[in-house]
Amino acid sequence: MKILIVVPRYNEGDYANNVYMFPLGLSYISAVLKQAGYHVKCLNLNHYNGRTDHLVQDCLLADLKYDFVCTGGLSNSYHQIKTITDTVHNTETNACVILGGGMISSEPELIFKALKPDYIVIGEGEITIQELINCIKNKGNIESVEGIGYLDESGQFYMTKKRPPITDLDTLPWPDFKEFEFNTYLDNMRPTDFFFYDLFDYPRVYPIIGSRGCPFLCSFCFHPLGQKYRQRSIDSIMSELEVMVKKHRINIIAIYDELFTYDKKRVLEFCERIKKLFDKTSWDCYWNCQMRVDGLDEECLSIMKEAGCHMVSYGFESYSPTVLKSMRKHITPEQIEQAVKITLKYNVSLQANFIFGDTAETPKTSKETLDFWKKETDAGIQLGLISAYPGTKIYQHCVEQGLIKDKLDFIANPAEINTADAMNDKDFKKLKFDIFFVQLRHRPLTVIHSLKKTSSEYIHGSVKSIYEISIICPHCNQLIQYNNYLIQFGKFFFHTRYCRNCRRRFFMVSRLYKIINDLLRILFIASGPKLGSKIFILSLKVKGLIFSFKPLIKQIIRSLLFCRNN
Repeated sequence: MKILIVVPRYNEGDYANNVYMFPLGLSYISAVLKQAGYHVKCLNLNHYNGRTDHLVQDCLLADLKYDFVCTGGLSNSYHQIKTITDTVHNTETNACVILGGGMISSEPELIFKALKPDYIVIGEGEITIQELINCIKNKGNIESVEGIGYLDESGQFYMTKKRPPITDLDTLPWPDFKEFEFNTYLDNMRPTDFFFYDLFDYPRVYPIIGSRGCPFLCSFCFHPLGQKYRQRSIDSIMSELEVMVKKHRINIIAIYDELFTYDKKRVLEFCERIKKLFDKTSWDCYWNCQMRVDGLDEECLSIMKEAGCHMVSYGFESYSPTVLKSMRKHITPEQIEQAVKITLKYNVSLQANFIFGDTAETPKTSKETLDFWKKETDAGIQLGLISAYPGTKIYQHCVEQGLIKDKLDFIANPAEINTADAMNDKDFKKLKFDIFFVQLRHRPLTVIHSLKKTSSEYIHGSVKSIYEISIICPHCNQLIQYNNYLIQFGKFFFHTRYCRNCRRRFFMVSRLYKIINDLLRILFIASGPKLGSKIFILSLKVKGLIFSFKPLIKQIIRSLLFCRNN
């Protein structure tokens, strides 16, 4: 049996683009299939130039003996996954299509009927995919395979019994990095790719999962791997890191666990072991993780910092107790405030978001959150609107209330929705203006101190410039330098960064951007909140009009480039 695993593109365009979060889910699937003795090949579309359908078709035609094509992902990959499945269907191959991932698990029947694979894997896939392929190979009873969906003999969609979660995660092999061209991924990283890459001019980030599942049921969150919380042993985690850090010269370890600090004793054991690993490493190396604020204490964070933790990502979401209760966060504003205080005290980078628009959101609750944000601008908390991801409580609410009329269209073309029951459209537009305006007035900006172009490279489909940059941190007033820094437009840019000295977030901008930012701030202050809100709404309409012509503009540019090259 020969299996092709296709990694969807995670960015727009038909060009190689290495700026994406590594697909650990698919790499685990590849590892277990190889362990079972199958011949597995991977096509990581993110590393190649060319149209998705052409790349997939060329791969299939180069080897007509593939028995299975496997792919999958979250709902934001819908169009890519559809292109992949359509290409397999339109190519002269007998390969069977199997889909998995969060998008499929959140809406199994809907996605199955839309994409028409042969089988779908629902939930955790490592055991399921092996049993499914073994069953097909041996012509067994498909209905006996738990956790799958397919068309039965009458042509009706059928889901088998739900598969229980994998209890012993230590039994799983390490992810198959080699087949997914992990070295290509590492070699092309830059400090500008993601906000937590900026520790180094040449970051090399290793993603790892030490636990699975989450017992909490936040209204905006969907857990494809289930609610049951399970942990790998620290021995298992460290055995992987001890090999991979040295093999790939890793300098940042990104722990993807949703609940890294669920067990404090385990965290302290990890810190002790990771510190010993770093002591034996001849280069600087750090790690980051996600935490809940109700599991935080000063002693734990102090030990984590000493063990090399450079950043913690928290789930704040709101500062209003009313909204936090509605979201089912099971945390308090006081715990959020304490997390900010402790994290900044130990110079650990803080990553967190406030997301507005929960069903319980009102002008009063949003003001509570914005007022706290203005008081704690040093924390660098991001502001945004809540999203109705498929499978979440808020998504179900939108469907029930008629806010989402066509589920498939919404998944394929997600749109902004006013999900706040107590806010009409006028209130919601005012909320968006308030979010925009507080950032315009209060976010810490710093203008580039010096900017030196070092080279130009053909990256992501166009020529881009690489710079050496120095800035003065608006928090600690230290002069900080960044090299290997990718900027598309040298005269006008806005980048979110962390200071390499105090580890606090700021916004690095060009002089032109700062001038426009200041002019807008003066305009909105002078015009007052009502007129300012109307101007803001008008600007959103103009922006929407421009984006509606984006596909046409891209096509014109492609045509002009084609004519020039021919």
